[in-house]
Amino acid sequence: MSVESGVVRIPAELAERGELPSHCARHGRPAVRRADFALQSTVHIEGSRARQVGIFGVLGMAERLGQHARKVRVTHVKGWPLCEICARTRTVWLAIAAVLAVGGLLTFAGSLVAGALAEHGTVRSLAAVAMVGFVVMIISAFPYAKGGMARVIGASTAPEGGAVLVDNPSQAFLAELEDRS
Repeated sequence: MSVESGVVRIPAELAERGELPSHCARHGRPAVRRADFALQSTVHIEGSRARQVGIFGVLGMAERLGQHARKVRVTHVKGWPLCEICARTRTVWLAIAAVLAVGGLLTFAGSLVAGALAEHGTVRSLAAVAMVGFVVMIISAFPYAKGGMARVIGASTAPEGGAVLVDNPSQAFLAELEDRS
């Protein structure tokens, strides 16, 4: 384990075996729950997006996706400690995302069915309702991203894949982590 400018490097083997502290990395409170999940590294793609127009856009996107697949590293973390605040934050954001997604889907599909069964004069208003439902479904991605484990705990995999990087961990988490190393 090493600490550099507020970022702690936890060896990937330690995280994959689940030998992690019993305190939350973000708040320093005792864990009420442990979570297993996969963390991805941040990938920086080379090349310009500007040349992705027409048929060349498809080829450029395929090239960028190939670069991403070659460079991304995934660490499977076992037993990450979550305090009550982190667990509640994750649950609230995922519940909001689920309500928006399901509500948007029901609104969208319901207005399409109602439009098919309705008389000609109400079709325009139902089309507007369908568009609102579609937009709400898209908006549900934002709270879903806010409830993601990497965002809640403030961690990612190192670019080379050999460590889990934790941004500004709590003192209790650090102290326990140093005892384990």
